[in-house]
Amino acid sequence: MAASAFYATIGLDERVRPLHKKLDKKMFYDYADLTKKEKDYMTKDIERIELTYLLTSRVINIQPFVDEEYHYEGVMFITIRLRTESKDAHVSVIGEIIQKTVPNPTVIVFEKERNVQIGTCRKRLNKNDRTKTVAEEWAYTPWFSLDHADETVKQFLRAVHMTKLSFANFFRFYQDIHLAVQAFQHAKAIGAFYIAADEQSKQLVAQIEQAEVEIAKWKNEIKKETQFNRKVEYHMKIQQLTKQIEQWKQQLRGKEQHDGETGWKIARPCQNKH
Repeated sequence: MAASAFYATIGLDERVRPLHKKLDKKMFYDYADLTKKEKDYMTKDIERIELTYLLTSRVINIQPFVDEEYHYEGVMFITIRLRTESKDAHVSVIGEIIQKTVPNPTVIVFEKERNVQIGTCRKRLNKNDRTKTVAEEWAYTPWFSLDHADETVKQFLRAVHMTKLSFANFFRFYQDIHLAVQAFQHAKAIGAFYIAADEQSKQLVAQIEQAEVEIAKWKNEIKKETQFNRKVEYHMKIQQLTKQIEQWKQQLRGKEQHDGETGWKIARPCQNKH
């Protein structure tokens, strides 16, 4: 199975024995207030949900992290095997249902045929009810295959290997995975596997992605436009945005050279599809 191969590739199966504990879909129906559409996604798209690994300080040498905002006493790895006919657009919805139902920091490994997709979500304690958590930040990799790993996939797999993650505490351990997932998610837009470890870097990455969306919009307008002067105007907008994107990328490269804490690596983004 693709998910098992992923766990083996990142060295997790060497450190912790897998549980392979099946999770009943009814558990999510009972604890989450799902719409009819969401229930359909869970019923029709998912073949199996299992708790594959439960990392706690009893099974791995990582300390809990607890403060006023975060409560990270362990990390769960949940595997979701999707049916062949499931739609990719439903993945993030399913991921949101799982993450909101499970209060623990969770890495979701979606599996479909011979491909995998990784989802993470940084959670903090609810200020009004500390028995609940609030989702702060979501991230999903593209689908990828370990059988046909390009350079971006290889960089991601190296970044989330057990030997590369912080074992200082579970917050830093999970954050390292989350940042790597984000780097893979944004790789196509910024043309690199770049781990944005601070807010300024994250803002630059977000600006690059938004500008790429704008470029795609103006390219679409050019195809529909019949007036030559309008086409020229749209081309000018694209050129300005392209120049701005390159300036932002230079800023990211400059930050990497200055602080040495993030990873700027040019690579061809993953093109694997299923």
